[in-house]
Amino acid sequence: MDRQQILRMLREATLEPYQLGLSFRSPMIAPVPERCVSRSAGPLRFVVEARHLDDQAVSENLGNQSAGGDDELFDDYGPTLHVYGTDDGIEHLRFDCFADKPHYHYVLEEGAVNTVCRIDQHAEGDVIEWAIGRLRERLPEMLEHCGLTVLAAQVRAHHDQIRPVVDDVALLLREAGHRVTAERVAT
Repeated sequence: MDRQQILRMLREATLEPYQLGLSFRSPMIAPVPERCVSRSAGPLRFVVEARHLDDQAVSENLGNQSAGGDDELFDDYGPTLHVYGTDDGIEHLRFDCFADKPHYHYVLEEGAVNTVCRIDQHAEGDVIEWAIGRLRERLPEMLEHCGLTVLAAQVRAHHDQIRPVVDDVALLLREAGHRVTAERVAT
């Protein structure tokens, strides 16, 4: 897939001015296992990753070696939180607490549809705190939006198991953020 095809996909994903996010039927960019730390919490598994998203990663995910062109479309970094169901092993939510364009993903239809929603860091403040707040206050509702009513009910029923792990995840996100920022500065 070349640069023009990627741009066309982005344009086609925009349907209306007030939609929730951009929806794609392309696969999510997989986590890099050696950059991840995993924590289980009842019916969920949280994976924290120190992530760098660039044109090469996007292009490789779409089955190409290079997006081509002189201007970079993607160049951002920061901690990422992947939220998986333990029973199905599918990633249902992702929070990219990136430095420049923080966003989160609803993963629908067992991974077939990926809706990307921008976080307004100017209005919301610290994006890691925002993401952790969503886990503490809105996680079942977000899972219900993904069509996962059974998993949402399990999350409500296991709140006491999930809460302390979310506290640990908050620390891991901060550590991942420091790690990827230090790597970025070093290059």
